[in-house]
Amino acid sequence: MSAAREIAANAVDNIEELLTDMFDGDYADNEVSLGVLLSGKEEIQVQLKVTRSPAEFIDTDYSNWDESVKRIDVKAGG
Repeated sequence: MSAAREIAANAVDNIEELLTDMFDGDYADNEVSLGVLLSGKEEIQVQLKVTRSPAEFIDTDYSNWDESVKRIDVKAGG
């Protein structure tokens, strides 16, 4: 597995906690650093961000919209 994939894999361990904290705290968004990649002397921070603020949404072109949009159950306290 490449270093980039190893860092990105940390998203799986963080996504539910990010969402829970966002809803419990009534925040518009929440984010966490998943790690840092090194390219020569340059550092690249890999981040996971969740947002419910449409102004913060990034443009994207999902190859399969139906597979990219899912409902979640929101429960206070996880």
